[in-house]
Amino acid sequence: MRIAKAFGHLVEHILRLGPLLGLRVLWLKQRGPGHRATIRHRDLAGPVTVRTGSSDLAIFDEVVMGGGYAFPLSTSPSVILDIGANIGLATLWFKRRYPNARIIAVEPDAENFELLQLNTKGLSGVELVHAAIAPTDGRIGFQREGLNPSAYHIRSLQGDEEGVVALSMTTLLSRFDLQRVDLLKLDIEGAEKELFEAADLGWMDRVHTFAVELHDRMRPGCGHAFFSASSRAKRNYDVHVYLVIATRA
Repeated sequence: MRIAKAFGHLVEHILRLGPLLGLRVLWLKQRGPGHRATIRHRDLAGPVTVRTGSSDLAIFDEVVMGGGYAFPLSTSPSVILDIGANIGLATLWFKRRYPNARIIAVEPDAENFELLQLNTKGLSGVELVHAAIAPTDGRIGFQREGLNPSAYHIRSLQGDEEGVVALSMTTLLSRFDLQRVDLLKLDIEGAEKELFEAADLGWMDRVHTFAVELHDRMRPGCGHAFFSASSRAKRNYDVHVYLVIATRA
């Protein structure tokens, strides 16, 4: 059974990535933590540096092999917000598919943000924000879950904790003078519950299409908060892989 499963993974990687890259990605998945490697793929706007022994390669699978963001849009977006950008895989994928789009990528984790800077260096029309998105501006506590840099949660500050910068969506849109956002991709590890339960949801009227990963398995009530908030305007809904797509009707 283990041999059959391993052979299946080998075939899948070779078919989707080609023999050289497929074998290299499989090899990288076997390496322990503490190493970095650079991967190039035609579906990404540039090379991406990943960390072995982390969730980076699993996200690469979701974005590149699994087509996690390959959902249809009625028109090519001019403005994209990548909220919870991690190391930039979604940003690189969107920039490849929509090269003329302005993309604003927001990421709170310092180590992730350093790689996000590296992976988007030299790309025109990409702007980065080192912050967490929250209902109100200020600073909030931030805690990473072990070695998984894509699993974290934000919370109230504790004691003398410095925390990370928190920005509201209203402040973010104002900072970049955004009257309309064509696509907002949101993956903030359960913090969407507080975001969509906030008193000020007027910023949502500026968003044409949401692509949201909900985390009810971690934070029960995320889905209810999002659907309650998004129903303020008439929207059409769809599901793509692990994302809920909500587009203004």
